[in-house]
Amino acid sequence: MMKNNGIFTVSLDFELYWGIRDKKTIQEYGENVLGVWSVVPKLLEFYKKYEIHCTWASVGAMMTESFQDLQKYTPEIRPSYIEKNLSPYYDFIQSSEKLDGRLLYGKSLIKMIQDVPYQEIGSHTFSHYYCLESGQNKNQFEADTQAAIAVSSANGIDVKSFIFPRHQINDNYLEVLKRNGISIYRGTEKIWYHSPARGSDEGLIKRAFRYLDYFVKVGSHHTQKISDLSDNGFIVIRASRWLRPYSEKIKYLDKLKLRRIKQQMTYAAKNNEIFHLWFHPHDIGIHQNKNLAFLEEIFQHYRYLNEKYNFQSKNMLEIAQEYGKK
Repeated sequence: MMKNNGIFTVSLDFELYWGIRDKKTIQEYGENVLGVWSVVPKLLEFYKKYEIHCTWASVGAMMTESFQDLQKYTPEIRPSYIEKNLSPYYDFIQSSEKLDGRLLYGKSLIKMIQDVPYQEIGSHTFSHYYCLESGQNKNQFEADTQAAIAVSSANGIDVKSFIFPRHQINDNYLEVLKRNGISIYRGTEKIWYHSPARGSDEGLIKRAFRYLDYFVKVGSHHTQKISDLSDNGFIVIRASRWLRPYSEKIKYLDKLKLRRIKQQMTYAAKNNEIFHLWFHPHDIGIHQNKNLAFLEEIFQHYRYLNEKYNFQSKNMLEIAQEYGKK
């Protein structure tokens, strides 16, 4: 029976340096990644305080505890991207032994998350796999998926939810997920400037519209009707808003940014729809006090909407179980 309330869901792309190594050097971004080690316990305290249900879509490589542990799970069939730097197997992993392990190995963080109620651990692929990039293929993606499932299983996790890295959703690969027991994934906002694309296809106009949309309503609140969850045998929970982190350069826009998010949440609560907030823990690895204060304002607004409209916090698996069509 359809329930009469809106849903607030939070999903995290949990990846440490695996998800950013092809874009940023450790010198450029290492502080953000190391900050994750203090962000995660702070987030979990917020989640307990405000009863936030969250899906942590975790990169499989990050779920190991050392270089030696990683070797147990790396697949023999690996992505053959034309742009070789996209693959961590090309030269990154072999040269990573000398790096600070906190940049790469987060098994103890996974254990910490597992101890907190209402937290789901899903998959963000094993290697931060790019499903729309040139050169790779479906067999390589399946090998990566099976590696992610294996390391998750070793951590006591039965993977049901999936988030495509960089939102590179490849419809031709969905059968691989289904074959491996995954039937829930995060979709993109239902508007042209959020459509899935390769990195090289993300044009200036698309990015400009996306940027504007963080601060003012551009066409839509990006909420999702509960009746729209089911899609070809999958539960697709569309993104509504990436939590743009604090920036000193545009701090004067923070009030607009917060107002935009609150308006989206309120619309979802009043209309019994889904508002889906997402980000990476490393996004808020620096300027932690400002980022976490901003996030707490969102959670306080959730509490207000929960009391006034019965707005409910659910993780991705709970949405599928409680609201997806059987």
